[in-house]
Amino acid sequence: MDLNSAIRFSAKRVSHELLSAGSIFSIYSLASSFCVAFCALAYRQKRRRGRANLRAVARAIFAKNVIARESFFADVQLFVLSVVFMPAIIGALVVSTNTVSATVRSALNSAFGPVDSFDCCDLPTKLFSTVFLFLAYEIGYWVDHYLKHRIPFLWELHKPHHTADVLTPLTNFRNHPIDSVVFGYMLALFIGGASGVLEWLFGRNAETFAVDGKNIIFITFLWTIGHLQHSQFWIPFRGFWGHVILSPAHHQIHHSCDPRHFNRNLGSVLAVWDWIFGTLEIPPEKNPRLSYGVIEEGVNPHSLTGMLATPAIKATSALWRALVSVRKSAWSSAAYRMQQRRHG
Repeated sequence: MDLNSAIRFSAKRVSHELLSAGSIFSIYSLASSFCVAFCALAYRQKRRRGRANLRAVARAIFAKNVIARESFFADVQLFVLSVVFMPAIIGALVVSTNTVSATVRSALNSAFGPVDSFDCCDLPTKLFSTVFLFLAYEIGYWVDHYLKHRIPFLWELHKPHHTADVLTPLTNFRNHPIDSVVFGYMLALFIGGASGVLEWLFGRNAETFAVDGKNIIFITFLWTIGHLQHSQFWIPFRGFWGHVILSPAHHQIHHSCDPRHFNRNLGSVLAVWDWIFGTLEIPPEKNPRLSYGVIEEGVNPHSLTGMLATPAIKATSALWRALVSVRKSAWSSAAYRMQQRRHG
């Protein structure tokens, strides 16, 4: 690929990311989210002070101390990497959702026989499929996130996302490439498995309400509060809704440096999985002024080396230690069984 072709390819990728309605970083969803933030902050100020100072709200939204941070520029670098290069990498390495779906459907057909296709009820079927696949995405996201916070070598790959010491919508792209590949595998398994179940159940490919291939429920979330999860705006959901939907404040707690908040609020859109599995932390009404980031001596977490090379090295080391530990445990168990047979 020559230089001109490379430039055109990169420009096309960035244009798609910014201008596609279904993109997770479209200018439309960003504008919509910030309108929600502006209204929410203005409403809170009016409730507390009896009036809304729109100029103060604007200063809070466009804070200069956010974009001047090294952490923000690191997010920009990974945004470029993710948008321009990662789609090709993930596409080459991750098993496709369609492959998993076909495998699951074939297994169900073999076990229970095919189900006659539905010739009616298209709208209810499409609605059911939309909700079912959205729930599959959500549980897949939660399981992936839970494992990355509990398994040491996966945590080393996921940690760069938590090294951001200031949160902006660009922080959503602050992910190690291998971490993204693991995420792709997890979603392929859950969404592909759910698609296979639906295709077997309805006797045809599952159709959903979507925008540019993205589930309409997820797009609705993205266009309202999704971008605000990685932001400085304290918008908490409490009570019933705080147990159902992860507000921006829920996810900001997840990024908190406070040890009390570690491994909390692991979901994407829904809070119900955290509620069910005991990892839910309901945010307080008042902004606690959280601090973010992960401090490691001798490592600049905002450099390309600190975000890409160091996590891979540490993950490899953690994986090797785990394998050695398992091997030693297996040897000990085998020796114990042999000793028991001798004395038996």
